[in-house]
Amino acid sequence: MKASVINALNKWEKRAFDYGDSDCCQFAGFIVRELTGKDYLAPFSYGSEEDAYSIIEKHGDLVSTASTVLGDPETDITNLDDGSPVVVSLSEGIQIMGIKLGDLAVCISKNGMVQIPHQFILSGWKLCHKPYNF
Repeated sequence: MKASVINALNKWEKRAFDYGDSDCCQFAGFIVRELTGKDYLAPFSYGSEEDAYSIIEKHGDLVSTASTVLGDPETDITNLDDGSPVVVSLSEGIQIMGIKLGDLAVCISKNGMVQIPHQFILSGWKLCHKPYNF
């Protein structure tokens, strides 16, 4: 499974951070779509930082927002497969979305792709991956 996640990561087109196009949720959504064939971001349309935060605030936080389309998060994040979407908690209560890969979360930030140690994973969702053809 890790090979298919790496393939999906390699398909991500590197570009400047941009809300609604190349942000943490768009990145996680892209990887999940590559692995499962399902577009979980379809219900969300936003084109600015203000729009993104408005959607998140309407649901309470990023975990609650993601749960509206992904369902309830796993109670034990150690059960998550590589490629599963996760929300990590950074300093000052900042939450960003990414994917699990090994013992890390891989996320897109304003500073590019970052790897965050697993102890900062706040929540995650286990998804069924489609078979991947090499």
